[in-house]
Amino acid sequence: MNVEKISVALNKRTLKRLEDRAKLEGVSRSRLVEIALVDYLDEFSDDNSNVLGILNLVYDDTAGNEIIATEHQFESLIISTLHIHVDDKNCMEAVALRGRRADLENLVKSLTQIHGVKKAKLMISLEVSR
Repeated sequence: MNVEKISVALNKRTLKRLEDRAKLEGVSRSRLVEIALVDYLDEFSDDNSNVLGILNLVYDDTAGNEIIATEHQFESLIISTLHIHVDDKNCMEAVALRGRRADLENLVKSLTQIHGVKKAKLMISLEVSR
């Protein structure tokens, strides 16, 4: 693997947390920092980049029909959906998505505008070639 060495200054508390987590995960500090940086940078990928992501959606069950209609408008992005009945009034979905980052963001924006949606959080997993 082609790697570059860099130097990072951390306060003692952060360094201790890093060392504890690295030990718990069974990886080096360098590897843990790399994992964290990749995750952070993926959150800010280019709008035109193709990405995989998971949408966590929590909503009042009265919003179900409008959510389904909106998801159908964006069906080319949706790989799979897991629907969970949280209780007698609330539902949660985990929606696996693939497509241009901007398109995924538009889906999230459309869903958050629906009355009854309590949470719509997109987590970008990685950039992919399409």
